Formats: sequence, C-alpha cells, structure tokens
Amino acid sequence: MFTPPYINNATDIQRQIASTIPSIRAYPETLDYLTTTLYPAVFDGSQAQGYTNNLDRASALVAELSFTCNTFYLDKAYKNQTYAYLFSAPPALHGFDIPYTFYNANVTSTSAIRGVPNPAIAIALQEYITNFAQRGNPNTQGVPHFDLYGQNATVQNLNVTGISQLRDPAANQRCNWWQKGLYT
Repeated sequence: MFTPPYINNATDIQRQIASTIPSIRAYPETLDYLTTTLYPAVFDGSQAQGYTNNLDRASALVAELSFTCNTFYLDKAYKNQTYAYLFSAPPALHGFDIPYTFYNANVTSTSAIRGVPNPAIAIALQEYITNFAQRGNPNTQGVPHFDLYGQNATVQNLNVTGISQLRDPAANQRCNWWQKGLYT
C-alpha cells in the first residue's frame, strides 16, 4: 500500500530506502546490509512478513521501519510491562482496527464502522480498551485473558477467527537493528 509498485530488485529497494532515509546515502555498507542480511533475496516465505518477491520484500522493510518496530520499542521502553495486541484481521494493515474500535451493532447504516466480519472481536477489543483506560489492565470477565507483554514478548492476537496469544513478530533482530539508528 505504501511501497512503490516498480520495485523489482535490490537496487530498486536501495533506491527507495535512500529516498525515504536520505542520510543513509552516506552509509553504502548499511544499504548493502539491509538488502543482503536483514532483508535478503530469499523468496521462500521464511523472511520478514513472509515475503515471496521483491515488492513484498520492500513492503516488509518499510512496514518494519515505519510502523511495526515502533511498537516493539515502546514495549521495551516500558520494560515489557505493557499490554500489546496484534491486529491480524485481513487485510491487517495499519489503522484497519479502527472499525473494530468504534464498532456499534446498533448503527443502521452500512458504514465501515458497522461492517466488521466478526463483531465478537470488535466487542472484545472495546472491552480491552475500556478496561485498560479505567483500571490500567485490559482484563475483565467475558473476554479472553490478556497477558502482559513480559519477557516472552506476548501479544494478544486479534483475528476474524478468534483471539489468541503469540510471540510478538516485531521482537526480532531486524527491529533491534533498526532501533540502533545506524543509518542516520
């Protein structure tokens, strides 16, 4: 969504990175590290966000740089004493949890605020947010238990298929590398 569609190879990716982070041009070895080590040309789905082509590879890089890793940094800044969730309901893009956050079953229009595939997920998300705002803890009766992020980097995974817990995909070597700021 935010990655130019003309990305076809490592050179295109490096060019895009340099236009996004102009200071990185002074560190060609860093550009090489990004495209050979952190986001290598391995297209078997085993790399960041399961990319299988150069466009998805560039998209994974941009997503981690711009959004994904930032949540990991906040969790670390608060010594992992946080509550974090991963909104993975398709298409699982940044901001697509908004209709769930403001879901209202009584709305009579066909707006996106009403049209969520799984209203139970929307209601659980609202319960978590409300309880956290009121008590500093998202847990309450009627919704699955929400663990602290903790040393295991546990996030509450919200998906149209249900709610579960998993290890934060952002708790990885790439996000640790980005946080060092070696590109500025």
